[in-house]
Amino acid sequence: MSKLQDALDQIKDPTVADAKIQFAQLINDGKAASEAFINSSAEQLEQWTIDVSAGKMTQDEFDNLVSAQTILAKNFVASQALAAQKRAEELTIKTAELAATKIVPLLLLAL
Repeated sequence: MSKLQDALDQIKDPTVADAKIQFAQLINDGKAASEAFINSSAEQLEQWTIDVSAGKMTQDEFDNLVSAQTILAKNFVASQALAAQKRAEELTIKTAELAATKIVPLLLLAL
């Protein structure tokens, strides 16, 4: 089992089950993407989520990193052709928003 899955398994709240599944899938899709930025973004978000679940990072630190990464992602998405924009947006911005609003707050409660 992956460290990310171990971290997500700490969240017992059934109301975010779909968000957990979607987040894990988006991270995996991002890591499999051939675009270097998407891949790097997914790997960073995965590591930050693991760090939060292990108590190595605070919510504020996580939020600051996600905020900076979201700005970079928006610039990346804007530079893509229209066909690639939707996919890039989902694999970067949407994943970061899921982590910041649903996943990490519940991980911190599980500590």
